[in-house]
Amino acid sequence: MGAWRDIVFKLKVPCGISGLGFAVGKTVVSNQDLIDLFELPLTTEMLESKTGIQQRHFLAEDQSVSDIAAIAAQDALDHAGITIDQVDRLIVATSTGDYLSPSTACVVQNKLNGSRFPCHDVGAACSGFIYAVDQALRYLHTGDEVVLIVGVDARSRTLDPTDIKTVGLYGDGAGAVVLTRLAEDSENRIYCTTTMADGHGYEAVTVPSLGHANKNLPTTISMPSGSKVMKSAIKNMPIICKSVLDAECYSPDDIQHFVFHQPNLNLLTAIARKMNIASNKVPSYFSQYGNTVAASIPMTLYRSFHDGNIKRGDNVLMASIGAGYTGGAILLRWGL
Repeated sequence: MGAWRDIVFKLKVPCGISGLGFAVGKTVVSNQDLIDLFELPLTTEMLESKTGIQQRHFLAEDQSVSDIAAIAAQDALDHAGITIDQVDRLIVATSTGDYLSPSTACVVQNKLNGSRFPCHDVGAACSGFIYAVDQALRYLHTGDEVVLIVGVDARSRTLDPTDIKTVGLYGDGAGAVVLTRLAEDSENRIYCTTTMADGHGYEAVTVPSLGHANKNLPTTISMPSGSKVMKSAIKNMPIICKSVLDAECYSPDDIQHFVFHQPNLNLLTAIARKMNIASNKVPSYFSQYGNTVAASIPMTLYRSFHDGNIKRGDNVLMASIGAGYTGGAILLRWGL
């Protein structure tokens, strides 16, 4: 495996999060529901002990990824006090979009009654939201004033019921943020970001599509190298966090909240232990929603804020490692 490229984008234009949004699939699926649905040879106790999940949300049969993306997006716009006509750009981070073409962002734009402004998807799996925010900040540096970002995934549509290692891990959800340029003296400020990838790990987690050379591959999620994924995350999450901390001369002690992507509770615990972070600094809603892929970080932000845990003036570090392998981190001061 190659070394991560340590390049940090330090913001020169003040930008921050001005609104948050949230949505989940309409169908609540308990562990017993999942066992019954897929005829799993497990008990509810076994499933919870293996995954750390008590329930998850799946899209209902009449729901699409763009439906919950649009709900979360409108929620974020309302929170920010901004209308769709004020948006300069829409970015949707997803690996389970409505279509291979057109982009899910175009569908979401239509459902929000928007038009004219550019929109596109970002495919970076569990790191998709971090990638999308990094892109949005660069657009804000070059002329945009308001960028709407949605992280959304519905892995329930790609589950392999015969794969006990993955079938219980995932849930469907969407999280959205409005990013805006701000006044120079604003307390609400994103300091810096970093994104990276190591394509040597591309086969560790896959969902094949039409362009693959092997036309007989199933369209369900495959995780043949789950242990490698975990080792990559434990090794590289501290590295990418250190990149943004060092860029601002911060230490982990200066951070009140580490909002990590949540693939499973054991991994979160291992990363926190390796970084010597107190568990109360790592918010987790994994037991309620499971791994929601690109939606995981913005959903956690939303819940942490609305539960009164993240407060104005707190320093927040968001970070993720995902399929590919991809990774990224964002350091900010909370201003809502």
